[in-house]
Amino acid sequence: MKISAAKKVQSDDGFSLVEIRRNPSGTGEFIVILYRHDGKSFMLAYENDTVLSTPDLEHITLMLKDIGLKKAEIYL
Repeated sequence: MKISAAKKVQSDDGFSLVEIRRNPSGTGEFIVILYRHDGKSFMLAYENDTVLSTPDLEHITLMLKDIGLKKAEIYL
């Protein structure tokens, strides 16, 4: 899900759960998984549809704050 779409969902009905997990293809990086209330899950992506994957947790938390999210579960 693109960041702009995540902002829209968050402003409408929000997400039931947000997880920050290690990237399965590169365990030195983290990805974000967003769960909607209807049970669907999405990986957070940039506007060019590239999955947000970074070793910097601060970058991820700033992105989540920009979307309007206040909490996330982190799995190390």
